[in-house]
Amino acid sequence: MSRKPPALAEPAHISVASSWPAQQIHFLPIAELLPHARNARMHSEEQILQIAASMREFGWTNPVLIDENRTLIAGHGRILAAPQLGWADAPCMIARGWSEAKKRAYMIADNKLALNATWDIELLDAELKALQAEAFGTDLLGFSDADLARLEDDLAQLGFESAGAGTEPDEDGDEDGGTRLGPDQVNLSVPMTVAERALVFEAITAAKIQYGLDQGGPALCQICRQYLNRA
Repeated sequence: MSRKPPALAEPAHISVASSWPAQQIHFLPIAELLPHARNARMHSEEQILQIAASMREFGWTNPVLIDENRTLIAGHGRILAAPQLGWADAPCMIARGWSEAKKRAYMIADNKLALNATWDIELLDAELKALQAEAFGTDLLGFSDADLARLEDDLAQLGFESAGAGTEPDEDGDEDGGTRLGPDQVNLSVPMTVAERALVFEAITAAKIQYGLDQGGPALCQICRQYLNRA
């Protein structure tokens, strides 16, 4: 029967009241680290492979967070991925003196706060294309083919909205009232699925070619006129 590892004692020169987990990094055997029973974040096999590929390329750049009893608080995915690389030890930060409620709250916050961020899709697209040109595959970045397809679709809609939007003076005569549409302009702001938007943009492209138009707004107007004439 294996003996349970002793609790991780606090260094004498650091007090519980003033210490931050990131003040010290400890390298501990992965076999001694315990997954938290209340961790709600799930990792698919595909995602674990993605994490392992990233760690292989960039190294272990983000230590996991554990408590004094070696129970994981953050970093479950990295711990699942590391054995696939043959790594036996993990860099760990120790959250000392945390209550059970604080540990569980941090497990949720650590995952959810990252999901609340958004992308500058034009800059993201430029960066992805630049990295692809330098032989960095998107698999190392966590983007699937479906992600890239959605990005292209969002860029197409952004370009269409930009082409169809115009600025007009507001009631007091200046232009601080925001972006408004002119009489012959349109703004595609109705939520649609990727497949629905693909059909709309395909029709717009065909109309632009057929009628020699150079913008999406007039093309969509022409499509609407055709629809109304047939109705």
